[in-house]
Amino acid sequence: MGGTGKSVVVMYLIKTLQEKNRMAVLSRGYGRKTKGLLVGDSKDSAATLGDEPFQFMNRYPKTRVVVSEKRTLGIKAIEAMKPIPEIIVCDDVMQHRWVSPHLMIMTTSFENPFSRDFIFPVGGLRESRSGVKRAAVVLITKTPEDFSPFQKAEYLREINIKAPVLFTKIRYEEFLIQNDKPVDIKILSTGFLLVTGIADTSHLTEYLEKQYGPFDHMKFGDHHSYTAVDGSAILDRAGGKIILTTEKDHAKLQEIVGDDRLYCLRIALDFVFQEERKTFDQLITAV
Repeated sequence: MGGTGKSVVVMYLIKTLQEKNRMAVLSRGYGRKTKGLLVGDSKDSAATLGDEPFQFMNRYPKTRVVVSEKRTLGIKAIEAMKPIPEIIVCDDVMQHRWVSPHLMIMTTSFENPFSRDFIFPVGGLRESRSGVKRAAVVLITKTPEDFSPFQKAEYLREINIKAPVLFTKIRYEEFLIQNDKPVDIKILSTGFLLVTGIADTSHLTEYLEKQYGPFDHMKFGDHHSYTAVDGSAILDRAGGKIILTTEKDHAKLQEIVGDDRLYCLRIALDFVFQEERKTFDQLITAV
């Protein structure tokens, strides 16, 4: 139901494949204020595309971004583009059985793997655990830094699936973004207010606490649409501190708190075992 790290995988796919391929990303555009098929362009925002598709378009402007509740309509729109994109990354598509991808990538978080979860509303699964059989590869996301090969063997025995299982982690960039420019991350040592509207903040808060000690955190729901009232509350609570947020939240917060005090921390996908990076890259480039 969210929080397994799909977006960072999408960005890894784009970054890895865009040099040699024309790329398009197809998403539902969850949380957007529009409906139907929409092909992203310079006039769009997080409100029209959804926060994650807008994030993809901002980070990788050469990649075409399309949102549609009906994925088949989105694919037809991409096929009509000139030149036609050579690769389509379908964000969040496992339950859309009328789309049959060449490579199905499933993500599941380290702390709460699908093998221990249950179907919603009891748990966070959208379908039964047996759905993993449709995945060509499973990425375990948000794996701890100190994860060992011995622990890997134990973990693989527990989930017990035939598809390749690769262990990934989140890597935080060594700089912040303010006004579209990189800023030394050490500025956080002066104190900050963290503002988030993402499903799972545990990994981010753990990282920031380890690096900079205790800090104030305003936590909103996933895909939260920030209002002017939210903006006033954020500015009041921040006081004289800088406001730190995620890349996903950044565009929406820019509109209500401005650029001068707003900083964004970017993340990237990394692999715990580097040989698994090679395995994954071979899988995605062979499609």
